[in-house]
Amino acid sequence: MNSKHINCYQATAALTRAFFEAFTMGIMDSLYPTEDTDKKYNPRNIKQAMLEHYEQIADAFFMIMFTVFIRLNYRDVEDAQQRLTKEFANKQPTMPDYLRFACKTQKLYDAMVTEYKQNFDYLLRGKFYHVPEYLKQYTHGSQLSVADEPLAINLMVRTILKAYTTGMKLSGTKKLSLHQPSILRLLIVNINLLINNSQLKAGQAELNDLFMAACGNETNMNVMLNTLDETYKELIKEEGIISDNDKSN
Repeated sequence: MNSKHINCYQATAALTRAFFEAFTMGIMDSLYPTEDTDKKYNPRNIKQAMLEHYEQIADAFFMIMFTVFIRLNYRDVEDAQQRLTKEFANKQPTMPDYLRFACKTQKLYDAMVTEYKQNFDYLLRGKFYHVPEYLKQYTHGSQLSVADEPLAINLMVRTILKAYTTGMKLSGTKKLSLHQPSILRLLIVNINLLINNSQLKAGQAELNDLFMAACGNETNMNVMLNTLDETYKELIKEEGIISDNDKSN
């Protein structure tokens, strides 16, 4: 079966939103280990967390999203690496320079910057960038560049797990296990935005049904599951994660 495609503006906006939501949840789940989400995600708590990690967010975004955007926008990653070396051979590039290269076009880079600022602004005001607001406001572009759905889902899963883990580690709590309810929610909501560009319909209660609705088809669902397994193994090896479910500890 031939895979469908996603406009790179839609993918960039969804991936950027996912980074900020996952990064922040990684911090909040570590600092406030409670199932009371109203207490955990109290606006004052979110504001305080963002202010305390203000200077770390840009570095975390770059470390995770540079590779994500390269893979999203360049069909041949090896060729992109060669072009990158040539592009900056006699320069001292900054993080924005690298991200501009990763986005491939100035317009897509500008859209990414707009999404970055929008997500950050919401968090500094003590709230997440909720789906209805996101769908109305995110930067829609007419760029013809597209990505295959399986690739986009692979990148989304990796973004969520790595951003969540980074936030968790930066919290300073030394927590090394993921909070499974948060991870599952992050995956369902953000994959659905990526693939369907919509809010999930109410009434879909079974977890498997929610994932299938978000992924759109069995091929995409399998990509998600395989990427989850691969990325979790990387986190065990590279970040010292000891469990994908802190309730099992």
